[in-house]
Amino acid sequence: MMNILIIEDEPNAAQQLMKMIKACRPLFQFSPVIDSVEAAVQHLQHQHAPDLIFLDIHLSDGHAFDIVAHIDLPCPVIFTTAYDEYALKAFEVNSIDYLLKPIAPERVTKAITKFEQHYASRPRFQQLLPERGHYKQSFLVPFKDKLLPVRVSDFAWFEINNAVVSGVKFDGTVHILEERSLDALVKHIDPRQFYRANRQLIINKAALKEVAQYFNGKLLVKTLPQPREKIIISRDKVTQFKSWVTA
Repeated sequence: MMNILIIEDEPNAAQQLMKMIKACRPLFQFSPVIDSVEAAVQHLQHQHAPDLIFLDIHLSDGHAFDIVAHIDLPCPVIFTTAYDEYALKAFEVNSIDYLLKPIAPERVTKAITKFEQHYASRPRFQQLLPERGHYKQSFLVPFKDKLLPVRVSDFAWFEINNAVVSGVKFDGTVHILEERSLDALVKHIDPRQFYRANRQLIINKAALKEVAQYFNGKLLVKTLPQPREKIIISRDKVTQFKSWVTA
């Protein structure tokens, strides 16, 4: 599993960054946040190396580049800072990207995607990255007295009604699935392709037709085909949803 280390001396900024990373890569794991040069050097010298570091340039006891002066960074880095004057220097130290604060969720997604694309050919990272092969590629669905394989990508959405989970294909065909809940299902399908819109529905990005503004800052999503009930994205999930759509 991909392990992320955030080095950031502002707790709120660290929590916001972690939230944005989790929104686009739910399976990533995190080491405890580090807030100083001294603690970062100690951690990187004596602990198992992370797979990716998000590194703030101005820390509580100095500069991010003070870390580099003490040790060679063991993995790629994505810098986070409110200042743009360090960009050239940042790319001299194994940097993947340079994110300016306030950081937009879509920039975090693009930075991680760049990291994945850059390192995807390395055997070590092929085992760590959440490739599609790690998720279900098909379901066995009951049909009369048989079980038929149906590709996950053929489903426009998944829904739960009266404790029964079903998938609706692009041609409108409905199949009952073995999963007992959407919570269980969502763990086995690619989060880059499928999004948990609400408690009753998981939608396929390929089914999106349009997204419109709705009441009170919510979004109204239209798909092909369209479920009987409206697909409403709550206001607190709007940023996350937009990041998913544009990733």
